[in-house]
Amino acid sequence: MLDFDERDLLSWVEQTGFVEIHLELQCTITPPPPVAWEVWINSAGNPLIPTQAEAMQQALTPAEVEEFTAHLRPLVEQGQGMRHSALAYLWARR
Repeated sequence: MLDFDERDLLSWVEQTGFVEIHLELQCTITPPPPVAWEVWINSAGNPLIPTQAEAMQQALTPAEVEEFTAHLRPLVEQGQGMRHSALAYLWARR
């Protein structure tokens, strides 16, 4: 969840007239699995955002892309770091 939190979700749903509002929030922090670089670099967090490669091309110079790739590629391929995710399940009655 970016730029809002579970309190915002509850407030928005309540303001639109829903009642009996329920929210289940699941947050996880886990080590990522190793991923082939070509798979990771050509993936996107959702269909409405650029792939990792596209974002790097838009934000970085060619030299920066090369430096960033040299640093990041071994980490991705070895599954190092931590993966943070949050899911909110919201249901209500109108």
